Amino acid sequence: MKSLLRPLVIGAILLSAVPVWAEEKDKPDVGPNPAAQAAADALRSFAGADGAFLAGGSLKETFNKDDMATMLQFPTDEIVVLKLTGDQILQAFERSVQFYPEQNKFFLQISGFEVTFKKKAAPSGRVVGVKVGGVPLDKTKSYTVAMPSLLARNVGYSRIWDKAETKKKFPNTTLEDVLKGKKVSEEALRWVGQL
Repeated sequence: MKSLLRPLVIGAILLSAVPVWAEEKDKPDVGPNPAAQAAADALRSFAGADGAFLAGGSLKETFNKDDMATMLQFPTDEIVVLKLTGDQILQAFERSVQFYPEQNKFFLQISGFEVTFKKKAAPSGRVVGVKVGGVPLDKTKSYTVAMPSLLARNVGYSRIWDKAETKKKFPNTTLEDVLKGKKVSEEALRWVGQL
């Protein structure tokens, strides 16, 4: 009997390391998307921030891979950098996966962060690990996060960062300006889901 159970246990352990997003990576409002992450990278680099967020609902599923600006639903949105605590960032990531595996226009495409979560955990306790630049997130430390101004004001997240300090604004610079003509690069997904 033991020999029959052992392979099943090993199989379950192996399955738990498989990214839960494997089949949905082309939908930016379901899970992490390599192209959307590349756009978040460009936003973070432009703003000189610790990280960047783009909401999945603000991105198109189909676009020209030679021009990241074509993925934007709201290309004229301006860019802001908020000063957020690690606790606020953790709350945002919990909000991002609270409806998994359902579509969620608030799912965050990220840059500068790596997030590990358990898909079967309670919706308010799914995130089990966050790294910022390879270092564990400090809930008491402040970080700068670039994002579209629409996301900074969005009802879905404004309760989390309604009192956050705006560190930088880039008047007359739109998301389209930052992403225009930039090609998509494929990188490893920054959300790691576990069973």
